[in-house]
Amino acid sequence: MAFTGRALRINLDTATTTTFEIPALIRELYLGGRGLTSGLFYHLVPPDTPARSPDNPLLIAPGLLAGTPAYATGGFVVTTRSPLTGRLAHSWAVGDWGGALKRAGYDVLWIVGQATAWLYLVIDNGQAELYPANHLNGLDTIASTEHLLAEHGADFRVLTLGVAGEKVLPYASMVAEGRYMAEPGGTGAVMAHKKLKAIVVRGTRMVKPAQPAPFQKALKPITERISTDRLAHDIRTYGSSYYLDQVGAAGGLTGHNGQDTEMPLPLSRDIFAAFAPLVDHGCPRCPLPCYHDYILEDGTSLVRPEVEALAGFGARCGLKSVEAIIEANQRCLRYGLDPTATANAIAFLMECRQKEMTRQYDLTWGDEAAVLAAIDAIATKEGIGGVLSLGVAEMSEIFYGSQQFAPTVNGLAMTPLDPRSAQGWALHLASSTIGGDARAAMPWYEWLEILPQWLQSPQSHAPATVEGKADHLIWHERFVAGLDAAGMCRRLGSLAYQVTPKELAGLLSADLGQVITPAELAKLGERIVTVERLLAQQWYHTDGLPARWASQALESGSAAGQLPDLAALIQRYYARHVWDADGTPTAARLAELSIPDPASRPWAK
Repeated sequence: MAFTGRALRINLDTATTTTFEIPALIRELYLGGRGLTSGLFYHLVPPDTPARSPDNPLLIAPGLLAGTPAYATGGFVVTTRSPLTGRLAHSWAVGDWGGALKRAGYDVLWIVGQATAWLYLVIDNGQAELYPANHLNGLDTIASTEHLLAEHGADFRVLTLGVAGEKVLPYASMVAEGRYMAEPGGTGAVMAHKKLKAIVVRGTRMVKPAQPAPFQKALKPITERISTDRLAHDIRTYGSSYYLDQVGAAGGLTGHNGQDTEMPLPLSRDIFAAFAPLVDHGCPRCPLPCYHDYILEDGTSLVRPEVEALAGFGARCGLKSVEAIIEANQRCLRYGLDPTATANAIAFLMECRQKEMTRQYDLTWGDEAAVLAAIDAIATKEGIGGVLSLGVAEMSEIFYGSQQFAPTVNGLAMTPLDPRSAQGWALHLASSTIGGDARAAMPWYEWLEILPQWLQSPQSHAPATVEGKADHLIWHERFVAGLDAAGMCRRLGSLAYQVTPKELAGLLSADLGQVITPAELAKLGERIVTVERLLAQQWYHTDGLPARWASQALESGSAAGQLPDLAALIQRYYARHVWDADGTPTAARLAELSIPDPASRPWAK
């Protein structure tokens, strides 16, 4: 039914695969997906396991609903300790690779060890085998996918690294099905350390919900809403770039690495929608396909960039043309480079050059040829790519005085939508357990004119408003964690706000054959968030933003003069979570959530 109960363990030291039963208590407390990977990491992995150690596990899991007849449930989450940050890392991807893994009979992959030569893993309906990957060396993510499909069959699903992964780049990303990048980057570096080039999966055993009729009934209101809702229409049309105009109007698109609001190319969703004919490239059976590809006159297919890439390359780096931004994003996809980390590294080095902290690198604002050449160099670690491949956090230690404008939080590149434009967004970037990335909660609501009914509150949700923002963030944290554990697409549930907590609870109830209430779903989300907080704190997590974004207001634009009120926001955020004044979950709160105290885990004695 909902759980297979099985994990596949891959030991690359010995090139062996085995299965083991997932502890029932962990399944019950955390369900699947991100909940399961976080729970396994907290309960079973000693915190002193080095990020670059072969013992550092790479955990990959679909959600509880994966493999069922439900649409938008085929994605997966990857969890590990990141070599890039030294802290907790999650990467998310959509598509059908996660659904295939669940249909193959596994709730999670647990990958440890390090091969002596590059390998790839094939999982075919429960049977797993490792193969030499020498013939894949040097192939980009799209070419690797095509090669492996030709070799094993078109009904397989491929997750692979590109050239950046082969070079063990700290912010290398995996790419699923030649199209869906697992972001943010960093987890790909662990896969690369292990010398695992790809994971190829076929699963044909559909997972049957415990209560099929109520399961289909629970999907019905979501499907009906999507067919008529205006926001659903806009997300279907523009994808995540729908928010580009709203973020820009609020002052969230800043140029020159966040120094000002000047951009040579006025960024809007319409200019990217009109670039070339578009074709849907959404997840299987999803009624809201929000990924699209451009089809050029010669038949070439290019991925339409997500809002983070548009803001990163178009605003932060100052690229002057739509063509250059799209090409920069496409190269990141082929190389397996996280676009946010790539754009931030380039923009940061541009400012270091501007301030004459270095004269060695010829990289100036808006130089399209130089930016594209820099992306090529990053993937191979050659020339200018040597320093850029380090990532912003480590680069800032090279150039004296640069840390105040380094766009990174807890070692992870900061989402390039400026936190000075929205108080809730700023709080999330400052407190996220994976670093300065917004994907752990996706609080897009501040840029909506009208909130969904289930989000409405007495307080204004306008970006500049402080009151109520901590409460809204905690709602999003819990709900998105619940989506991730269930395996329901977070873009469907949060980016487009088309799924309510009650509806998600109904789907889980029908899938499991036991009643899950919205209150229990919220408690599940809080448990996941709290465990992640404990994992982050054991690796020296701190809450805050870089100096520029915390204390240097913009002089022009819609957000001129605004700064995040982090002191008030964080205080309220801790109190609402029932955490101590330093952000540590209290013993009483842990007991309420059935989480063992960190000191009670076996390796702490």
